Amino acid sequence: MKKKIDFLTHENFEPYGKIVEVPESAPTKIGEGWECWNYVQMMDVDTEVGMGLVNTKQRPFEIESMERHDSREELLIALKGDIIQPIALSEDIENPNEKPDPDKVKCFLLKQGQGIILKKGIWHSPAYPATEDTFYLFIIERKPDKYGDEILNPWVEFENNAKVKFEF
Repeated sequence: MKKKIDFLTHENFEPYGKIVEVPESAPTKIGEGWECWNYVQMMDVDTEVGMGLVNTKQRPFEIESMERHDSREELLIALKGDIIQPIALSEDIENPNEKPDPDKVKCFLLKQGQGIILKKGIWHSPAYPATEDTFYLFIIERKPDKYGDEILNPWVEFENNAKVKFEF
């Protein structure tokens, strides 16, 4: 099964979460040599947050498994180059045996400097570099999920060993 990579828009990403990017509106604060936009997006957190970096390397645009966080949102920001983020909606966030549905997978292109906040329960794989090895930042609350996110291997394979390929 092959999927096309979508460009990120507020409309097409809304079911999955929120976009973090430089607004088109005027800055809320201005000083000598700087401009600031306060609260371009908000995360729903109730404990400390942790940050991590991922060095994502070139590999075939193919997914076999995904993970989800039923208790927390996750922020991803393309730091040094564009990334492709595969995601899928969860049918039942309370079902510990749910598997990601390969038919529901969507892949979004995040331009360098763009970010997304994934809603709780959104299936996702590690991001892929759009063209060359690159880095992205993730920020997530430091708390466990109900269904084993903190175990060594949180990845859940698609039904029937399905694979999802994607392309521009």
